[in-house]
Amino acid sequence: MTYFMKEHYLILVMMLMGVGCFRVPHLMGHLLHRSPTTSYSSPSPYSWETITVNQTLDHFSFGEVGKTATFTQRLLVNETFWFPGGPIFFYTGNEGDIEMFARNTGFMFDIAPKFNACIVFAEHRYYGQSLPFGNASFASPDKTKYLTVEQALADYAHNLIWLKSSYLKVPETPVIAFGGSYGGMLAAWFRLKYPSMVDGAIAASAPLWMFPGMMKDCTSPYQVITGVFRNQGNDCNTKVSASWKKINSLAISGQGRKKLQVLFKTCKPFQTVSDVSKLLSWLDSMYFDMAMVNYPYPTSFLADLPAWPVSRFCGAAAKQSDTLTAIAAGSQIYFNYTGTSKCLDLDSDPDGGLGMTAWDVQACLQMILPICSDPAKDMFPKEPFDLKSYVQYCENQWKSVAQPYWLKYTFGGIYGFNFKSASQIFFSDGNLDPWSAGGVQQVDGEVCGYDCPKFLIKDGAHHLDLRGSNENDPSSVIEARYTEIEAISRWISPLARQRKVDF
Repeated sequence: MTYFMKEHYLILVMMLMGVGCFRVPHLMGHLLHRSPTTSYSSPSPYSWETITVNQTLDHFSFGEVGKTATFTQRLLVNETFWFPGGPIFFYTGNEGDIEMFARNTGFMFDIAPKFNACIVFAEHRYYGQSLPFGNASFASPDKTKYLTVEQALADYAHNLIWLKSSYLKVPETPVIAFGGSYGGMLAAWFRLKYPSMVDGAIAASAPLWMFPGMMKDCTSPYQVITGVFRNQGNDCNTKVSASWKKINSLAISGQGRKKLQVLFKTCKPFQTVSDVSKLLSWLDSMYFDMAMVNYPYPTSFLADLPAWPVSRFCGAAAKQSDTLTAIAAGSQIYFNYTGTSKCLDLDSDPDGGLGMTAWDVQACLQMILPICSDPAKDMFPKEPFDLKSYVQYCENQWKSVAQPYWLKYTFGGIYGFNFKSASQIFFSDGNLDPWSAGGVQQVDGEVCGYDCPKFLIKDGAHHLDLRGSNENDPSSVIEARYTEIEAISRWISPLARQRKVDF
């Protein structure tokens, strides 16, 4: 759920199986594509040392696997600002190459000098270069069974034990977990699961309240997106809403499909009606992604985009009277803002370092976040979510048993909202972010037992508060970061840390 999340921020995979299509939400990006590599259009202003550690494959087995099987996990470490006594700022890596998140989480680097902090980004198992079985990591259920939230959190706990006892040799130094989107969920759960190891957590754009039966309306994320486009004026959302039927009408004939190829400048022709479904999926994902990364300055997180990309999309669309010409013109902002793309490749991976296969496993078996759309409530085609059919597809796909309610029960009780045993977690959401629909704003009153602030960032997109400071930041995110700094100061104070840890 970050950015969330994120969150690429969400991923839409059209899974055709006779019973319909299912959206598989990817917290850091809506479209899951095919490339396992990562590319960056600009150098990172942040630096780190790459360290690899031998990580236990199965933390919960008493058999031979738990005793001997390990894999290589990647950590990114920056000690520039650290000296003994300073905290560890620990990023709980989410669904992708960890360098992608390090490049887009400047807040940790910005405030590290204030706290004399050591910065650590831990790569999530089965993503990036931390593949337990290399290229065979997703070959069979006996390989994918180790890809769970519980195993990932245990990885991070072991990372901290090693960092404190062997690497930094500071066993009692405080730790603050950071994470955005799914990483934000992990940061919050890390504090819940291992409170003796983590003194506090910054959980940005974390849709912790989005599991089955928790969100009041599964169309809520799409309602947020619709509102973002509607607020740009010029009937922007109305044009999007009208475009779906027009595209489907053109898809029926060869001449119509040719027109679609010319309009949207796709690299390959649409040979069949089914081919056009790729375009529909891409557009759905584009709108989701644009809302998620609707930042007030240019970014290259999911794609090279200008400041306020939704505004730019709607501005380009407003110059065209024909609906589909307007949508095609607006889509150029997303896939060809730099002017370097010769055509729209619907089979490419603009999201780079996000892991399609690994997230498909997680979104199928544990991280099931129901999302649907309804033209009566939003600007998207009607797409219901049927949990029974979704689980059936997933279990057939991965030859494993799905557990749609387990994480909800594990961390939040029967109804998923019971965080009364939790403390010292900062929850933030942006009101422009689709994932905020499953975020902390769903919780009335106090979130947890003690010191769990919640902050809604006006004009904030997906985990904007975790990004580096920028002169174009809205005042709301500046206030959010200041409040987060205050919370961290409280949590690492000697009074808050009346405990001793021995290794």
